[in-house]
Amino acid sequence: MARQVSLNELLSIINNTENFEVVDYQGDSIVIDEVKGIVKIKDEEAKKELSELRKRSPRGKPTPRQISTTAEAVKRLVENKTKFKVIFGPKEVIIRFDLDHYIRLSDKDVRVIGFSSKDEGALGLIADVLERYGPLIFLRRVK
Repeated sequence: MARQVSLNELLSIINNTENFEVVDYQGDSIVIDEVKGIVKIKDEEAKKELSELRKRSPRGKPTPRQISTTAEAVKRLVENKTKFKVIFGPKEVIIRFDLDHYIRLSDKDVRVIGFSSKDEGALGLIADVLERYGPLIFLRRVK
């Protein structure tokens, strides 16, 4: 359910590692919503197979350095009224602009997907923040 928050509330959400999507801006308020697209599996056989995979998946949450870098990048994106999603995973953070353009902060570096240079689009707004975290590694999206 969409709700309006201030920048300070949004930074608090980041510090609590809660996923969110910025869907709009209204004056000084930021309209956020829950991240959609998390798949619910109803087939029991598929659930059983996936539960085996989950047992081996990495546990934990993003590092404090990943969280602070994300907060700094989000401030920049909000100042420029950019729409985006932030998804927290085990030892990683994904900032997604659309299906083809996103950034993944891993524990070692920053993986950039869908952008051809650090000056392109939304990446141009936050490239310097991301470079302080680690090297930008540009990947092409697999089709």
